[in-house]
Order: sequence, then structure tokens, then C-alpha cells
Amino acid sequence: MKKFYDREKEITLLKDLQRQSFNDYSRFVVLTGRRRVGKTSLVYRLMQETENEAPGLYFFVGRKTEGMLVASFVEEVQQKLGEFIPGSVRTFRELFQLLMEIAKRRKFTLFIDEFQEFDNINSGIFSDIQELWDKYKKQTNVYMIVSGSIFRMMEKIFKDEEQPLFGRDDCTIKLQPFSTRVMSEILRDHKPNYTPDDLLALWTITGGVARYIELLMNNGCTDVGKMVRYVCSSGDSYFVDEGKKILIQEFGKNYGTYFSILGQIARGDVTQRELEASLGMDSLGGQLKILEERYGIIRKKRPIEAKGSSQTVRYEIVDNFFRFWFRYMQRYSALIELQNMQALEQIILDDYPTFSGLALERWFRQKWMESGRYKQIGNWWVTKEKARKLTNNKGNADDFEIDIVAVTLNDEVEAYEVKRNADKFRMSRLEEKVAVMQNTVFKNKSVTCLCASMADMEVERG
Repeated sequence: MKKFYDREKEITLLKDLQRQSFNDYSRFVVLTGRRRVGKTSLVYRLMQETENEAPGLYFFVGRKTEGMLVASFVEEVQQKLGEFIPGSVRTFRELFQLLMEIAKRRKFTLFIDEFQEFDNINSGIFSDIQELWDKYKKQTNVYMIVSGSIFRMMEKIFKDEEQPLFGRDDCTIKLQPFSTRVMSEILRDHKPNYTPDDLLALWTITGGVARYIELLMNNGCTDVGKMVRYVCSSGDSYFVDEGKKILIQEFGKNYGTYFSILGQIARGDVTQRELEASLGMDSLGGQLKILEERYGIIRKKRPIEAKGSSQTVRYEIVDNFFRFWFRYMQRYSALIELQNMQALEQIILDDYPTFSGLALERWFRQKWMESGRYKQIGNWWVTKEKARKLTNNKGNADDFEIDIVAVTLNDEVEAYEVKRNADKFRMSRLEEKVAVMQNTVFKNKSVTCLCASMADMEVERG
């Protein structure tokens, strides 16, 4: 069995719920998370570790007719449970009812993968499951886990009060990408003498998504040059179409405007005004709200300590891989169409020091959030107009931004300038910016000024 990384908390929770299912009555778990993050592998691991206690069934909902799907599910039931299923069973409702009858006398785990695809096959299946689950739940011992990667659909199925399965799940688990600690562990296993730049490249390109890391590690791509070469290996490289495949499923046929917005954010337009100017559109407020609240693909950033009503707002793409994909694959799609992958590779490598600088800032924010030492982490900036007023038009009024401002659990304030190369850090400049910040926030507090560089990527503060 290949090494399985992390997910201790999720496995423990899933086992607890399984124990309740087998000792008490049936439980229903919903597992969500972006594609490639490792949902299927997680449940497989659970079923492997508990196969001596009870068998596990795996139903993958592909885009087939209901009859073809049910035929494949029947084979799985016969193979894993050894139960006879009549040939007359042709619908999912019939099969699910039989399974619930079996669960009156046997314990087993039922994992239904890409559950939302039932909507494309027969949307009535959701009502069938709801009816039969309500009828049999307290009489049976089945542990049912359903997973789905299309966030919009899974939210609708389980969170919309008008949908039949609303409120039926006992627990919802959203699987996140790997932590910074686990990414370090994975890279160390494949390259014991890796450098900080190797780790930063892995984070910049994959954002901790399990499948992307697996592909790079399995192909010996442990430094930035090899990673970029693999990503650009051909016009049909796994990475080239990945962003489009995932997001078109989320957005549907009206994806064009959303792609344009995300492409501009990845290129550096981060305020609504900048986006509207670049795209030549009058108002993008509605689209930005949908991208943030419905899909969770972007998020607002406000200066630390700013009120929620503050209009000083920037947008950023949450997922590192999507940042990477829109910055290069979407932007330079013409090169990909021409199969000029060598040119794309060179563009990425030339731009990498700049692009990875922001990824390094995100690395530290993520790492320090994971540390549990802080109660608040963000950054701080003022508009150019305000900066000029605060400095009386003196000094570098256009650059009053602090990369990371963090408040510890003990109310100590730390201000960080993030640099790939610590030699480029100027303490006097950071202190100047902190002094301006203290005109508006943290007025009566001492602020510690620090530099965070690539050399600090795995160093714990405090």
C-alpha cells in the first residue's frame, strides 16, 4: 500500500460515524471539496482500514443511462456482499430499497462518488433516496457516504430547503488541500535535500491539491524547472485543460464573463474599478458576488482591522492552482493552440520570480494560520490618495502596503515584509510604513517589524 499522507482528523471522524452507524442506526455523510483534492482516496482508505469489520461498496455515478449504471452497481453488490440481486432490478430506486433491506441484517459501507451526477441521469433519484432513507434509517446499519466535486450542485442538493435531501445528512465534511506541513513531508520523501525554492514551486503550482502533487512527484518533478517543463510537456498536458474542465462544470455555459474576471485578477487587476476598466464593463458587482458567495473561488481582502463595510476592497483567487492556470494557461491559450509549449515554458520561467513572490506571501499566511498562534492574520494598505495625505506627498506615497500583519493570541502585533531574498529587505522602509499604519490602527500598541523570506518557510515563529 502506497504511503497515505495526512487526513488523520478526517479518518478519525469518518470512523466515529461508521461506528455509530454499525452500533446504533444508519448514518449519512456528505463529503465535498474541489476536484482532485483526494475525496475518493480518503474513503478508499477508510474502507481498506475497516474491511475486517464490514464490507464496502463503491458506486461511481458516471454519465450513463440509469439502466447501465444500475447494472454496474449490481455487479459491485454481488461481488462485495455476495447477495443475490434479481435480474428484474433495473432502477436505482429498486436497488437502493434492496440494499436497505439487506442492511436490516448486515452492516456495510456504501460510498456513492460524484453523487450530483444523478441529476443528469434521473433527478427523481434524490426523492427516492429521501423517501427510502427516512423509512429505513432507524431500522438499518448502513454507513452511507456520498461525495461530489461540483460545489454548486452539492450545495443545492443538500442546503436548499426545497430539495428532497435537505437536512438528511448527519455530517458534512469539506476536504481541504494539504497543509504546508504535509507538503513539506511529501517533498522530503521524494527529495530529501530539497531547497526552499523547490517547496515554493510545489505550493505555487499545486496549492496543496493531492492529485497535482502526485503527478509531479511520480514524474520526478521536484524543482521549478522540472515542474514547469512537465506542466508544459504538450498541448494536451493534464494541466493545460484542467482549469477549464473544472470551472465549466461549475459555471455552465455562461462561463465566459467569469473566466474574463478571473483572468484579470490573476494578471493583477484586483479592485472592482480596475476589473471594470480592463474588461470595459460598467458594473461587475453582481458577478463578483456570485464568484465569492456561490462558488467560493474568489474572496475579498480588506486591510486588517478595517470594518466589514469598508469600500477598500481587493479580490484574490482563493485556489493557488487556479491562479496559476489563469495567469498562464488561459492567458496564453493561443500558444497552446499552436503547440508552442516551449515558448509557454519560457514565459512561465521568466515570470516565476515575480509570480511566486505573492505565492510566498500566501504560504506564510497559510502556515501561520495552521500554527494556531494567531487570532488575526491579514495585510494592510491604504489607497494612493490617502497615502499622499498621510505623508504630505513625501516619500514613497504610492507604496504604503504591508505584506502580512498578524496579531498573536497574546495581542502582540507583528508586521512582516515578505521577500524571496532577505538581502533585499529594508527595515527602515517597513518601520516607515508601520508608523503610517499606526495613524489608523494599532495606535497604542507596539508593533514588531520582521522579514519573512524563503529561508523561513519551515521555521516556526515564537
